[in-house]
Amino acid sequence: MQLSKLSGSILSGLHCFLIAADHMSFTRAAETLCLTQSAVSHKIKNLEEILDVQLFIRQHRKLVLTDEGQRLKQVLASNFGDIIHEIRDLKSAELSGDLTISVPPTFAQTWLVPRLASFIDKYPNVRIHLRTRNDLVDFQTESYDCAIYFGNGEYPNLAVDKLLEERMFPVCSHEYAIKYQLYHQPENLIHCLLLHDAAPWARAGRNDEWQFWAQHFKVELPDNGCTFDRADLAIKAATTGMGVAMARQSFVAEQLASSRLVSPFDMTVNSAHSYYVVCRKDMQTSPKINAFKNWLFSEIDS
Repeated sequence: MQLSKLSGSILSGLHCFLIAADHMSFTRAAETLCLTQSAVSHKIKNLEEILDVQLFIRQHRKLVLTDEGQRLKQVLASNFGDIIHEIRDLKSAELSGDLTISVPPTFAQTWLVPRLASFIDKYPNVRIHLRTRNDLVDFQTESYDCAIYFGNGEYPNLAVDKLLEERMFPVCSHEYAIKYQLYHQPENLIHCLLLHDAAPWARAGRNDEWQFWAQHFKVELPDNGCTFDRADLAIKAATTGMGVAMARQSFVAEQLASSRLVSPFDMTVNSAHSYYVVCRKDMQTSPKINAFKNWLFSEIDS
C-alpha cells in the first residue's frame, strides 16, 4: 500500500509502536503512554493494517519483532531521536543570545550578582551583559533589553513589573553608636556626620533619603554630610566608623548579621520607592526577558 502522507493516526501509531518495541510489552507501553493495554494493541493492529505489514509476532506472554518490525524500529528510533533533538534546539534557541540589562550599582553588587549564577545555570545559552547606572535608560536609542529601576513605578510607554519593596533605616558601626550615644536616642544624630547616597534614584537630591526618613519620624538632622554616588560606598564608609548611613534593607542584611553594622534605633520606614523591571512594550513577550523576570521573582519568593 502506498502512503501519500503521514496522517495523525499513522504518526500516533508509529510512536506507539516504537514505545512498545522498546519495552517489548504492550502493558509497559500502555503505562508509558498513559493508555490502556487494549488501546495500545488496537493502535498497533491498526498500523499493521495500514502498512499491510506484520510488525510483531504475538506469543504467550511474549512479543517478538518480525524482520519488518525490526527494520521499522531502527528507522523510527533514529528519526524520532532527531526530531526530539531538533525540538530541544528550537526551544533552547528561544533562550539563547545576548541579554543586556541596566541595574542600579548597589542593587547589582549586593542583591543581583550574588544570585546570578543560578540564572546562568538555568539558561546557559543566554549571555548576560550587566551595566550599572542610576539614571534611566533611553530604550529608543540605547541597546538595552530591560532594566531594573529604583523609583516610583511611573515609566510611560514601558512595560513595568514591580519587583521588590524597600525599607529604610540608619546604620553605623557599633563603636560610632557608642561614641555618639545613638542607641535609642535619635536626637543625637544632630551631632553626627551623615553619609549620603547622592543618587538613590533618577533625578534624586543628594539628601532625599535622609530627609524622607527624618520627616517621617520628626527627627532633626545636622546640616552636614559626605556624599557618594553609590549607596554601597556610603554603607562601606559607615562600617569604618566614618558616620551614619541611610540603608536599604536589601543592602545591609549581611553586615547587620555579622555586626559590622548596627541599627541604633528601631525606626524603620517603608521607602517611597521600589524596584521595578522595565522593558519596551513591544519586547515584553521576549522569551529571554520573560525568563529573566520569572527568575527574579522566583529568587524573591525563595
